[in-house]
Amino acid sequence: MSHPPSALSQHARTAAITLTVLACLMGGLVASLWLASFFLYASLRINPLHAGLWGWFDAMLAWRHGMMPTVGRRLAGAALFGVLGAFGGPVFGLRLLWESSNRRRLYGSARFANEAEIRHAGLL
Repeated sequence: MSHPPSALSQHARTAAITLTVLACLMGGLVASLWLASFFLYASLRINPLHAGLWGWFDAMLAWRHGMMPTVGRRLAGAALFGVLGAFGGPVFGLRLLWESSNRRRLYGSARFANEAEIRHAGLL
């Protein structure tokens, strides 16, 4: 005889799901900040591997204080590409995996049999 789940286990499950979602969002935020730094440095013709995690943020503060007046559009573009890459890339990849695993071919997968398959079937 099974017992219904207790309220405590339901709350623990809800808390675990919430913490998992928050961890994924924080990971996405860190990834988008790093990608934005990477793209900004690449657009400024600086080695993007030296960008680090705070490169975009530091450049944004410098632009805000007037020390880098010509990089406003590059900052916006790098931020856009960073967010799209960090959040859109995994979502797009999961969507492709989901579609390819559940999709039937529209016209089937018919093809001509080769000689080995014909012999195996006993037709020759």
